[in-house]
Amino acid sequence: MDQRDYNDFLDTLYDAALAPELWIPVMERFADMLGGNSAVLSQLNIEDGRGDSTVVRVDPAMRGVYLDHFAHINPLHLVEDSAAYLREWAPRILTDEDWMPKARLVATEYYNDFLKPLDIHSVLMIRLAKRGADISVLNVNRPRRTGQFGRAEIDLAHGLHPHFIRAFNLCQKLGEVQESRDGMAAALDRSPHGLFLIDDTGQVRHVNRTGEALIAAGHGLTLCERRLAASAPDASRQLQALIARVTSPDRSQRTGGSMAVPAPPRRLPLSLTVAPLASERFSFVRNRLSAIVCVTDLESGASMPEQTLRNLFGLTAAEARVAIAFFEGCTSKEAAESLGLSFHTVRVQLARIFEKTQTNRQADLVRLMMSAVGADIQ
Repeated sequence: MDQRDYNDFLDTLYDAALAPELWIPVMERFADMLGGNSAVLSQLNIEDGRGDSTVVRVDPAMRGVYLDHFAHINPLHLVEDSAAYLREWAPRILTDEDWMPKARLVATEYYNDFLKPLDIHSVLMIRLAKRGADISVLNVNRPRRTGQFGRAEIDLAHGLHPHFIRAFNLCQKLGEVQESRDGMAAALDRSPHGLFLIDDTGQVRHVNRTGEALIAAGHGLTLCERRLAASAPDASRQLQALIARVTSPDRSQRTGGSMAVPAPPRRLPLSLTVAPLASERFSFVRNRLSAIVCVTDLESGASMPEQTLRNLFGLTAAEARVAIAFFEGCTSKEAAESLGLSFHTVRVQLARIFEKTQTNRQADLVRLMMSAVGADIQ
């Protein structure tokens, strides 16, 4: 895939955050990129098996067949201990062979009576989000003749994985509303998240009610000459760089991003996601490169309780307390002092936290925790 096609795909993926009907062409195109013949975006409750799915390139009648029987015997979904599974769940990429030996899969009724008639031999499972016991996964399927997913396809999926997570979570936060262009502003106003639509000059062209309230509160964000800025200089520079990148005329730069904005005297920061925007959907930013900034107030009905971290990432109670300290802005020394631990103990626990959350820097850890909190806000 050349860079132009890759950039064009990212544009469509981020458009799907605001236009859920675009998930179908996104899934079709992604399947083609990976040599797949079909794809399924499923949202499943791992405890009771109930859920919903969006399927492409599969006979729609097979959805009913699956729900009536095969959903209950699908070895790629069934888990013996749902509580343990949910504790260990992390947003990562797996193949069916990571989940179980291929020889075992092809010996099952599920493979022979459901997958095989659909010309599915291999499955790439791309985990996107978890809310309680509900998990969201994008599966891409390949036929036997094209072989198992190779390193090149898996590496491509890994490169796109953060963008899929960001677009999917943004779509969830916006309530997956489908509105006409004239009604989109009213739809955005119903969101509990602060939403700022920004053009390529950096000027804010529309703010929803929640965004206006955040600005009026004066905690972390300001509007100066119609430009969105953070009160903290370093955070403001980072925000401006994100906006400039997302609205860049160089399409390879328009990839979106996330950050935390300090909001003193409040304990928790604001969580920001910046994504490219299809300007033709909005009359107030039409014909310009533009961006949407989604702001989640982590202290507005959201928190990062110890049990949430333990459930999400399998942390021990002690590790969860250390992670929360970093989430709240502490340094290693400050975390040690506040928790009554030695500096060495905090560093050892931080290393274990990095391993369990598949991060390697404190900034990445905080971003991951903010995504976890934001995903739980309705």
